[in-house]
Amino acid sequence: MSAFESRDEARSDDRVVEPDHASRDRWLVLMVDDEPEIHEVTKLVLANTSFSGIPVELHSVYSASEAMSFLECHRDTALMLLDVVLESDDAGLRLVKYVRESMGNSDLQIVLRTGQPGMAPEREVIPVYDINGYFLKTEMVAQKLQSIVISSLRAYKYITTVRRKQGGAVAAQARVPEGYQRQAAEEQFAAAIEAGALQLMVQPQIHLVSGGMAALEVLPGWRRGDTILGRAQLAEEIRDPELRLRFDDWLIGQGCAWMRSWRSLGLPPFRISLPILTENIGDCRILAIVEQQMARADLPQGTLDLVVPEAVLLREPPKDGDVFASLKSIGVTVTLIDFGLGLLSLPQLQRLLPDRVKIHRSFVRNVVQRAERAAVARSIIALAHTLGLTVIADGVMSEQDLQFFKWEGCDIGQGDLLARPTAIADVSGTLRSLKTTTH
Repeated sequence: MSAFESRDEARSDDRVVEPDHASRDRWLVLMVDDEPEIHEVTKLVLANTSFSGIPVELHSVYSASEAMSFLECHRDTALMLLDVVLESDDAGLRLVKYVRESMGNSDLQIVLRTGQPGMAPEREVIPVYDINGYFLKTEMVAQKLQSIVISSLRAYKYITTVRRKQGGAVAAQARVPEGYQRQAAEEQFAAAIEAGALQLMVQPQIHLVSGGMAALEVLPGWRRGDTILGRAQLAEEIRDPELRLRFDDWLIGQGCAWMRSWRSLGLPPFRISLPILTENIGDCRILAIVEQQMARADLPQGTLDLVVPEAVLLREPPKDGDVFASLKSIGVTVTLIDFGLGLLSLPQLQRLLPDRVKIHRSFVRNVVQRAERAAVARSIIALAHTLGLTVIADGVMSEQDLQFFKWEGCDIGQGDLLARPTAIADVSGTLRSLKTTTH
């Protein structure tokens, strides 16, 4: 198939209309690679592939400039499988920026496939470029490639369906009820989970006495337009309890799988912290998910830590103490975050007894210069230690703040000064450079 063969005639921009999926006769997939053999293998693997009863139509181009021309003529292209190194070392990445910025096309699913990861490391590409997947060509076995194509088409279908429902006019969109906007956002989020399109970064937590790594906290992110939503923003946007539980299942599964792969490298033991979205911490399904995922990954006790906001516990009935006890009985620890922002009482804290409390960063940053922050931080440390809890200072950014928390006996620190976030796929090098502890 030549670069620009298609069953549709090329149309000018003002006549290009995204068809309804019900009337669509094919899913357009564009492969951009300068190696002819990659095209041949991909065509063989994807031959006769279909999604939702609609066939996949694969097109091949061999340069970024050809890809630009094709995409301008075929605005309904659903997926682009893109090599990084084409006519230049960064041609693929420049093509991504062209699609997202110059064309304004945020629907097209872009999956980078590279045979030279050193030219565009995942940890540098994912935070900067709006891509939907990153894979090495050596990973692209037939089943993997088919799964990537199907999940990408599913995400594209969800996104374009939601976009049609939202309407095209900005003024009309502003009048859409808040509930509908949230529903649309939740549909997009569900599609991102299904497609594996959420971003996962991790940040080490450092023991302030030994300097060793105590844990890795996973920092999930969802790119929506030009914004990346972190845990706090996701908690605001995603209100559907079932979707929150679905996200938790996905995140716990990802965390356990990564932990198993790191353990297989013979690295010292450490803990992985996962921020869950479920507000009903008493839901027995959370316990079942944790047990299943830990068993699947064959993780030892003490490996998995669930991160729970203080505000969630303020809304929950007394039975949550039993939930914490059940989690601990299977070797799962609990870290209470945002501590100090809410009104959690001493009796509540005694009843729940999480393993750790994390001081909110608003009481950590510039703590030396702000007397009221220092007073709150000291109080939290003293209270937690009285109850036998470990204390984490979140958001340590300066040497002065670090010395304050060391002096006050805080156990663990987290922040860019101690260790910056890194892509989850690039963690093994970080782990080898840091000594670890099980505290």
